[in-house]
Amino acid sequence: MNAPATPTRAAPALCLTRLRVEQWRRFREPFELAGLAPGLNVIGAPNESGKSSLVRAIRAAFLERHRSAAVDDLRPWGDGSAAPTVELDFLADGQPAQLRKSFLGRKRCHLQIGARQWEGVEAEDHLAQWLGFQFALKGASRAEHWGIPGLLWVEQGAGHELAVEHARAPLHDALGGEAAAGVLAAGGGDALLNTLKAQRAELLTAGGKARGVLSETAAQVEALVARQAQEQAQLQTYRSQVDRLAVLRQAHEADERRQPWRGLREQLAAAERQAQALQAQAARLADDRRRLDECRRNAELRAERLSVWAAQAQAAAQRAQAWSEAREALQAADTAERLATQRAQALQQRLDERAEGLRLARQAARRLQLQEQAREAAAAVDRLAAALKKAGEEQARVLALQAESAGELLSPEGLERLRQLDRRARDAALRLEALATRMDHSLPPGQSVRLQHGDVEQRLAGEGQCWIEGPVTLELPGGGRLSLQPGGQDLGARAQERTDAQAALTAALAAAGLESLADAEARMVRQRDRQGLLRLAQQALEIYAPDGLDALQQALATEQARAAALAEALQALPAADGALPSLADAELAHQAASQEVQLARQAQAQAEGQRLTARTRTEEAEREHGRARALMDEAGRSEREAACREELTALRQEAERLSAQIEQAEAQLQAARPEFVQQDIERLRRSAEQAEAAHQERARELLALDIRLQEQGATGLEEGLERLAVELAAARRRHDELQRRADALDLLCERLEARRQATLERLQRPLLERLQHYLPLLWPGASLQLGQDLAPAGMSRPDAAGRLETGEVEALSFGAREQLRLISRFAYADLLQAAGRPTLLVLDDVLTHSDGQRLAQMKRVLFDVARRHQLLLFTCHPEWWQDLGVPVRSLG
Repeated sequence: MNAPATPTRAAPALCLTRLRVEQWRRFREPFELAGLAPGLNVIGAPNESGKSSLVRAIRAAFLERHRSAAVDDLRPWGDGSAAPTVELDFLADGQPAQLRKSFLGRKRCHLQIGARQWEGVEAEDHLAQWLGFQFALKGASRAEHWGIPGLLWVEQGAGHELAVEHARAPLHDALGGEAAAGVLAAGGGDALLNTLKAQRAELLTAGGKARGVLSETAAQVEALVARQAQEQAQLQTYRSQVDRLAVLRQAHEADERRQPWRGLREQLAAAERQAQALQAQAARLADDRRRLDECRRNAELRAERLSVWAAQAQAAAQRAQAWSEAREALQAADTAERLATQRAQALQQRLDERAEGLRLARQAARRLQLQEQAREAAAAVDRLAAALKKAGEEQARVLALQAESAGELLSPEGLERLRQLDRRARDAALRLEALATRMDHSLPPGQSVRLQHGDVEQRLAGEGQCWIEGPVTLELPGGGRLSLQPGGQDLGARAQERTDAQAALTAALAAAGLESLADAEARMVRQRDRQGLLRLAQQALEIYAPDGLDALQQALATEQARAAALAEALQALPAADGALPSLADAELAHQAASQEVQLARQAQAQAEGQRLTARTRTEEAEREHGRARALMDEAGRSEREAACREELTALRQEAERLSAQIEQAEAQLQAARPEFVQQDIERLRRSAEQAEAAHQERARELLALDIRLQEQGATGLEEGLERLAVELAAARRRHDELQRRADALDLLCERLEARRQATLERLQRPLLERLQHYLPLLWPGASLQLGQDLAPAGMSRPDAAGRLETGEVEALSFGAREQLRLISRFAYADLLQAAGRPTLLVLDDVLTHSDGQRLAQMKRVLFDVARRHQLLLFTCHPEWWQDLGVPVRSLG
């Protein structure tokens, strides 16, 4: 079927216009929310202001039985006798309607739509049929009873959840009528499919693996095959062992005749003799190498001794040159130190002159500073004295105004009490007038009538009127009397009420020292004026004495003492002596001279250090030269040097002879390859041992195999294999039958499921098209996949590289799930509206987990949805929804 076209703005089938609650949760007093528009309504208020209470009122009005005892949460806290009441005015298919429902203390329900009226359970059942929900048989209403309202009314914190199964029937009607409802509600077709799936599940798992009797027969076949293979392997092993026994006997007899280990042992003895000869040759070679090492070490000692003597001669010459250079450096250092000392002394004298100039400049600067501080102190004394005078005047004014106010103090509450008493007296007089009898009189000039009312006597003359509040007597001019008795039953009570009210007013005025309410009003005006003057005087006092008069007097005394101290300090300074440089110039000159002296001292110290270093080096060079000279002049030095040279020549010749002899011996030993001789010994020893051990092992294996074959025998192996083959064939036939049945059930379920899915997809198409109306605003290029419950199950969308990725809805973030399931509700509402069903949308504090960009897109969605449906949006963030084109209503 084709999806319905997007409707234009029209009056929704259900449109609330007014909501009133009383004794309802936090609303102990009556509260009314009127003027609700057909489209978007935004109600904003802080937490704990009653938004959720109003949402609960809408739910309870429609979804809860008025006789239910499980709605104690509707009462205000601590009020066990309250009777929560909710009243809704709305349009029902264009007709004005009103629902009034009371719970607990007064259980009533009244519904009126147009000219028709319903009471009690009949009214509730009519609403349930019209809106598409049902009532709980016992206890409070739950989600499984809410139907369409449960789908379209979102509770606080539940925007990310979506349970469609409780509204399946009306949704199926909107999608495809009775045929769709029959298919999707799992009627006869689903029963058959479930039966086939149950039979398939007895043989196969959900993944297609065998289970139950099919798995048992497969295991039986597998066990028989394994057993058959085991017995066949046993028979084959027996046959191979018989062949092995013949081979072993033949090889054992051949070894007995040849005995190959004897020849190997003879070859081993010859190799060992050759190895002993090579070891003796190697020992001689080692002795020659030792003698060669001794000759070379002795030659190195002689050569080292000769090099030491040569180095000593060279060092003596270098020490003489160093001593000469050190003496010259010492003379230069002495000259540099003398010049540096002279310069430092001259600069120190100059620094002393600059220091005296700096002292005089600082003394002059101190004098100027004290003079400036003395002027500031005098100005501060004058300023504080003037402020103290003004503050005294303002304090006197404050005290005077306070004294005046104390005599005529009248509180706003007292004035309001007098006003209430005055209104009460006037209201009592008006009520008495309404009941009293009015009598008009018109008498000729000079004529009067005496009116007697109890002990009160009144003379009437001329024209006028009077009110008769009780029995009166009129004495006529010519004699005679008239007695009048007013007929009002409450006249006496009203008269007493007026008297009491007037007495209470008179007493209150007397207690306040007033004659009338006008005097009280005038006194309040005077009191307010006096309070204004008092505030101005107090402000002026705070300006002149912000910390009080005592603090101001203390500050004045402090400044006076400071001025006296500065005057004494000025007198103690000596008088200025002529023109002096400025303090900055004197400080710069002193600083420059100080730096020059410091640099000169550093240069002097450096020169002194260099002189000491040069003297130390000269003395050290002199000592080194003396030691070197003593070594060169030692007795017998030349004879020992000549003998050492002769010994070095003889040692070098002996080393050359030994090197040639060792080289020849190494060549001979290398040609004999002693390492291969050792390998031959190891190889021949192992070969002889292995040949003898193999002969013995073969004898033991031959004996064991002969015994094992005699014990095992071949009796019964072939007959057992034949019986096993018959049993395996029967098991395979049974398994093949069960497998064919499982394959048939699997194919049949697959075909039926595909046919059912095709029907479901055809019925889901209108819903997908409505979802696609909203989806691109949040996820451009995305598409949804619906589950069998008509709820979004998966989503495909392009990634950053443009590739299409698919995932489950539950894998989305909390905020994304809430956005997706809100637009799903809007799509359901569009389809339900097209089917003629009521579609009120109630959203309580939704989209609190959306970022700025997604929130802006959801606002576009909400504005579009409100063109077709009434939408009540309750929020604790009213500043978020200022740009929806409607005013944000406050509960305050």
